[in-house]
Amino acid sequence: MSCLKVLPTNLSKFISVIVLLSLFGCSTSTSTPPSPLASTVSEQDCTAKKDWFPHSQTPRPDDKNFQSTSNCVFHQWSWQMFLWLTQTVDGEPRFLSFQSPYSLLGINSPKMMPRTSKSATPQTFNEYLQAGTDGILIDHQGRSVYYSQYVNPTFADFISKYNLTDPETVQNFNPTTPFDISSMELKASWKIVAKGEDSSDFFTMQTSINRLVNKGGKIVIDQNSSEVVTVALVGFHIGGVVNGHPEMIWATFEQKSNAPNVAQNPTPDTIVSDKDWLFYTAGTRYADCNVNPADSPLLKLDEKNQTLTPITQACRQYEFGNNPDNPAVKKASMQTNDSNIASLNKDVLAALAADDVWRNYHEVGAIWFLNTNQLKPGLSLATDGIGTEHELTGSLKLSNSTVETFTQTQSTMNNCFRCHNTLQRFPPKITLDPLPALNLNISHAFVNIYFWSQTSGGDGELTKDDQ
Repeated sequence: MSCLKVLPTNLSKFISVIVLLSLFGCSTSTSTPPSPLASTVSEQDCTAKKDWFPHSQTPRPDDKNFQSTSNCVFHQWSWQMFLWLTQTVDGEPRFLSFQSPYSLLGINSPKMMPRTSKSATPQTFNEYLQAGTDGILIDHQGRSVYYSQYVNPTFADFISKYNLTDPETVQNFNPTTPFDISSMELKASWKIVAKGEDSSDFFTMQTSINRLVNKGGKIVIDQNSSEVVTVALVGFHIGGVVNGHPEMIWATFEQKSNAPNVAQNPTPDTIVSDKDWLFYTAGTRYADCNVNPADSPLLKLDEKNQTLTPITQACRQYEFGNNPDNPAVKKASMQTNDSNIASLNKDVLAALAADDVWRNYHEVGAIWFLNTNQLKPGLSLATDGIGTEHELTGSLKLSNSTVETFTQTQSTMNNCFRCHNTLQRFPPKITLDPLPALNLNISHAFVNIYFWSQTSGGDGELTKDDQ
């Protein structure tokens, strides 16, 4: 595999890159999976479309005419969208040209900011500029994994069309209005490339990050100190609205060498894999996977070298986001979903050119509503009818090993819709107004924009108290 040229990128394009101080849970373990793409079920006839290739000519999926005819079509949409988003346009992948949620408000944010761990509360994405020590995914060089958010032009135009950067407008907005079809939000996870580290199987680029410091017994960002680093893409979330699915199809992709899959019914002493992975050391026990050091005295920062301890041992709880022992799901449906993903991964990767760096990434899974046009305001996806696992379909326990490392087995946060819901959102501090229950609350980018719009002071600059 040839190494993709490292791309210098304007710092403004990475203004939304965020350090995820979120513990990434590892759960089960597999004896020695030969590949994260290996499937334990027979493959179905879910294949790539011929017009997707070559990669440079992959057409954008037709969201407006999308038809929910099979499980396969959702995964085909996910892979086609990933290919389209990663096409090279003007020297860089298309998704890097998209705006960040910050830019919709004209906010000049720090280059990189930490994010607190996932929570079952409405503040699940906690990008309210409050640094914390919870849930840092620490790579095996001791560096924190960083995150960036993007919204596509359709999403940005929707926000502009309805003046939804104004909190008062949002508070009086029709709660049943969904996002326009083709609206999309993205999240990417990035590992800092160490000096001399082989990154030839990764898409890499240069960006600026804020350094971390110890302050008041916590690890926080230093707004006045930054460094330019090379980062490698390790994870990629896609959430997009298609015809009949205003809740969005939520799909996630990972680099092939991130972490091993966990075998069914592991014991604490089960060895997950006998080989090294990017975020896993060969021979690590299941009990030592996805351990969250949040609020632990074990979590330390060496300010000079910008390294943290202890490193994270990440494992992927469910290979394609489904628990085969879940009695609430018909196994035939689950096997079809998982087989479709395995089949499509194999087909796409075989069709990509040998020197295409994106052939080192694969779909972990996707999740969506079983029935069409079911989104409604105030929907608690953990308890209401649509929120039961009977009404969700696809990869019902979908997690990305680099984005939800520490929440893979938590029942309140073990798939996208546990946190992406339409409930009322309460602010991170009492001086801000709560967000009413709206269909738009399915988007964390929208939720963040609403609260950020109340903290930017009207001049587009974040105040010290807001950071």
